[in-house]
Amino acid sequence: MEAALRGEGDPPPLLLAAGPSEYWRDRLVEAYRAGARAAGAEFVRLEGDELDATSLESALESLSLFASSRRLWIREGAKIAKPCEERLLQWADAPPAGLAILFTTARTPDELKFLAALSAKSTFVACEERPGELQREAARLAQAAGLQCPSGLLEAIAARAGSLLLLRQEIEKISLLADGSGRIPPSAADVLSGGRGAASADRWAAAVLRRDGAAARAEAAALAAEGTSVGNALWAVASIALAALEPAAAGYGYRRAPPGPTLTPAVARAALDAVYRADRAMKRGEIRDAQLLDVLERDLIAPGGSVVRNA
Repeated sequence: MEAALRGEGDPPPLLLAAGPSEYWRDRLVEAYRAGARAAGAEFVRLEGDELDATSLESALESLSLFASSRRLWIREGAKIAKPCEERLLQWADAPPAGLAILFTTARTPDELKFLAALSAKSTFVACEERPGELQREAARLAQAAGLQCPSGLLEAIAARAGSLLLLRQEIEKISLLADGSGRIPPSAADVLSGGRGAASADRWAAAVLRRDGAAARAEAAALAAEGTSVGNALWAVASIALAALEPAAAGYGYRRAPPGPTLTPAVARAALDAVYRADRAMKRGEIRDAQLLDVLERDLIAPGGSVVRNA
């Protein structure tokens, strides 16, 4: 659809882009505007909550003095007045050549009778975010911006963004750090989510000990992108486990035990054993630094329920 809107074909006479994702609505509007420029068409933006019947009629019937065609964008159309709804439905029955309308709203057709009726007379695009889109869009946005990102950075950004709109903001943020060739330094992880995105070995350890595989993998990607020492990850797991076995001694020694799940003694001992075995294997050269987090995740995240006491 975006390709058609940008000029690789004719846009539909009436396109309804409806749904909660502002990111996808923005993408369609951007393509629609670009297509108007490419075709030399007049582009007119109308605000749904300010539109009255007279203004709409004028936009639908007036001929452009400067272009052979016209594209209208009715923004947040769910807020238009009843007479405008009726006129649009009437127009959609016989749209004239040379005029196309993009109608956007955060509402969905199943919420309003007018939108349901309009969707039946238009080309409908559901603007909603689906599983897996964050990863795909992170790669697409980085490629479109010509960015060369360190390993794991895009995965960390996608895991932390939570929405496509925030994802786009994070990509724009790190793009400011690119050199002339588009290369992003590993330190870019420090600016994620206003500084909140800095990698955390403690968060990774807590996720592993909760057996939260998704959170652990996201944090591991951030650690890899930032280049954080894997020794910090080992110590983070050991600190939580030691605090579970000897609560009175928590904080005594190198540092205070990081926050984490409450472990049973058996699980705490198993965690310490996994740390010991991983550390020994790394020192013997049996595993590389880059494999350490994967090895610990494999040993500590397993089927059978949570390791948290009373979870």
